[in-house]
Amino acid sequence: MNQEKSVFPLCGLALSSLLAMGCFVDVGPSAQRRPRPQPAVGSLTVEWTVANRTDTRVCSLYGRGGADFELVVYRGSREVAREYARCEDFSMTLDLPPDDYTAIATLVERGSERPVTTTLKLDAIDIVNGAELNLDVDFPSSSFLR
Repeated sequence: MNQEKSVFPLCGLALSSLLAMGCFVDVGPSAQRRPRPQPAVGSLTVEWTVANRTDTRVCSLYGRGGADFELVVYRGSREVAREYARCEDFSMTLDLPPDDYTAIATLVERGSERPVTTTLKLDAIDIVNGAELNLDVDFPSSSFLR
Protein backbone atom coordinates (compact mmCIF):
# COMPACT_ATOMS: atom_id res chain seq x y z
CA MET A 1 0.00 0.00 0.00
CA ASN A 2 2.91 2.35 0.62
CA GLN A 3 4.12 1.70 -2.90
CA GLU A 4 0.80 2.91 -4.31
CA LYS A 5 1.14 6.14 -2.37
CA SER A 6 4.59 6.81 -3.85
CA VAL A 7 3.83 5.64 -7.43
CA PHE A 8 0.84 7.91 -8.03
CA PRO A 9 2.67 11.13 -7.10
CA LEU A 10 5.65 10.12 -9.29
CA CYS A 11 3.35 9.41 -12.23
CA GLY A 12 1.62 12.73 -11.68
CA LEU A 13 4.94 14.52 -11.52
CA ALA A 14 6.17 12.85 -14.72
CA LEU A 15 2.91 13.64 -16.54
CA SER A 16 2.92 17.27 -15.45
CA SER A 17 6.56 17.58 -16.52
CA LEU A 18 5.70 16.31 -20.00
CA LEU A 19 2.75 18.66 -20.31
CA ALA A 20 4.78 21.61 -19.09
CA MET A 21 7.46 21.05 -21.74
CA GLY A 22 4.97 22.03 -24.39
CA CYS A 23 4.26 25.30 -22.63
CA PHE A 24 7.73 26.76 -22.96
CA VAL A 25 8.32 28.97 -25.98
CA ASP A 26 11.70 30.20 -27.09
CA VAL A 27 11.45 33.78 -28.29
CA GLY A 28 15.13 34.31 -28.95
CA PRO A 29 16.31 35.66 -32.30
CA SER A 30 16.87 32.18 -33.73
CA ALA A 31 13.25 31.18 -33.07
CA GLN A 32 11.68 34.25 -34.69
CA ARG A 33 10.43 33.82 -38.23
CA ARG A 34 12.38 35.77 -40.75
CA PRO A 35 10.47 36.94 -43.79
CA ARG A 36 11.55 35.26 -46.98
CA PRO A 37 13.22 37.66 -49.36
CA GLN A 38 10.91 38.54 -52.23
CA PRO A 39 12.37 38.05 -55.68
CA ALA A 40 13.05 41.25 -57.57
CA VAL A 41 10.44 41.82 -60.26
CA GLY A 42 9.20 44.44 -62.64
CA SER A 43 6.08 44.44 -64.77
CA LEU A 44 5.45 44.49 -68.49
CA THR A 45 2.01 45.67 -69.54
CA VAL A 46 1.09 45.26 -73.19
CA GLU A 47 -2.02 46.96 -74.52
CA TRP A 48 -3.18 46.20 -78.03
CA THR A 49 -5.69 47.43 -80.53
CA VAL A 50 -7.11 45.85 -83.65
CA ALA A 51 -7.25 48.23 -86.59
CA ASN A 52 -6.68 51.04 -84.05
CA ARG A 53 -9.83 50.07 -82.13
CA THR A 54 -10.64 48.42 -78.81
CA ASP A 55 -14.13 47.37 -79.84
CA THR A 56 -14.77 43.75 -78.79
CA ARG A 57 -16.67 43.11 -82.05
CA VAL A 58 -13.46 43.81 -83.98
CA CYS A 59 -11.77 40.76 -82.41
CA SER A 60 -14.59 38.50 -83.60
CA LEU A 61 -14.77 40.13 -87.01
CA TYR A 62 -11.08 39.79 -87.78
CA GLY A 63 -10.54 36.70 -85.65
CA ARG A 64 -13.38 34.78 -87.31
CA GLY A 65 -15.03 33.45 -84.19
CA GLY A 66 -12.62 34.65 -81.56
CA ALA A 67 -8.95 35.28 -81.16
CA ASP A 68 -6.45 35.28 -78.33
CA PHE A 69 -3.46 37.53 -77.84
CA GLU A 70 -0.25 35.50 -77.55
CA LEU A 71 2.89 37.04 -76.07
CA VAL A 72 6.15 35.10 -76.14
CA VAL A 73 9.00 36.68 -74.15
CA TYR A 74 12.69 35.89 -74.70
CA ARG A 75 15.85 36.56 -72.72
CA GLY A 76 18.49 36.32 -75.41
CA SER A 77 17.41 33.35 -77.53
CA ARG A 78 15.73 31.50 -74.64
CA GLU A 79 11.95 31.63 -74.22
CA VAL A 80 11.11 32.65 -70.65
CA ALA A 81 7.34 33.19 -70.85
CA ARG A 82 4.39 32.42 -73.10
CA GLU A 83 1.14 34.07 -72.04
CA TYR A 84 -2.33 34.29 -73.53
CA ALA A 85 -5.23 36.68 -73.06
CA ARG A 86 -8.56 37.02 -74.80
CA CYS A 87 -8.33 39.50 -77.64
CA GLU A 88 -11.24 41.38 -76.09
CA ASP A 89 -9.19 42.11 -72.94
CA PHE A 90 -6.92 44.49 -74.91
CA SER A 91 -4.37 44.39 -72.06
CA MET A 92 -2.01 41.94 -70.37
CA THR A 93 0.42 42.38 -67.47
CA LEU A 94 3.31 40.05 -66.85
CA ASP A 95 5.83 40.12 -63.97
CA LEU A 96 9.45 39.46 -64.95
CA PRO A 97 12.82 39.58 -63.18
CA PRO A 98 14.84 42.69 -64.04
CA ASP A 99 16.71 42.14 -67.32
CA ASP A 100 16.63 42.93 -71.04
CA TYR A 101 14.07 41.05 -73.14
CA THR A 102 12.53 40.81 -76.57
CA ALA A 103 9.07 39.51 -77.35
CA ILE A 104 6.74 38.60 -80.17
CA ALA A 105 3.00 39.27 -80.21
CA THR A 106 0.46 37.51 -82.39
CA LEU A 107 -3.28 37.14 -82.51
CA VAL A 108 -4.08 33.43 -82.70
CA GLU A 109 -7.26 31.42 -83.22
CA ARG A 110 -8.93 30.66 -79.93
CA GLY A 111 -8.44 26.99 -79.13
CA SER A 112 -6.08 26.09 -81.98
CA GLU A 113 -3.38 28.74 -81.51
CA ARG A 114 -2.97 29.08 -85.29
CA PRO A 115 -1.85 32.60 -86.22
CA VAL A 116 -4.59 34.96 -87.35
CA THR A 117 -2.18 37.87 -87.86
CA THR A 118 1.42 38.40 -88.75
CA THR A 119 3.76 38.46 -85.75
CA LEU A 120 4.87 41.76 -84.28
CA LYS A 121 8.41 41.90 -82.85
CA LEU A 122 8.91 43.91 -79.67
CA ASP A 123 12.56 44.83 -79.10
CA ALA A 124 14.49 46.48 -76.29
CA ILE A 125 12.22 45.55 -73.39
CA ASP A 126 14.12 46.69 -70.29
CA ILE A 127 12.46 45.46 -67.09
CA VAL A 128 13.49 47.34 -63.94
CA ASN A 129 12.83 46.17 -60.38
CA GLY A 130 9.63 47.70 -59.01
CA ALA A 131 8.73 49.51 -62.25
CA GLU A 132 6.07 48.91 -64.87
CA LEU A 133 6.87 49.18 -68.57
CA ASN A 134 3.90 49.88 -70.85
CA LEU A 135 3.93 48.93 -74.52
CA ASP A 136 1.22 49.58 -77.08
CA VAL A 137 0.77 47.46 -80.19
CA ASP A 138 -1.71 47.57 -83.04
CA PHE A 139 -2.75 44.81 -85.39
CA PRO A 140 -3.78 46.70 -88.53
CA SER A 141 -6.35 45.14 -90.83
CA SER A 142 -3.50 44.43 -93.29
CA SER A 143 -1.80 42.17 -90.71
CA PHE A 144 -4.60 39.57 -90.83
CA LEU A 145 -3.72 36.43 -92.75
CA ARG A 146 -7.20 35.66 -94.12
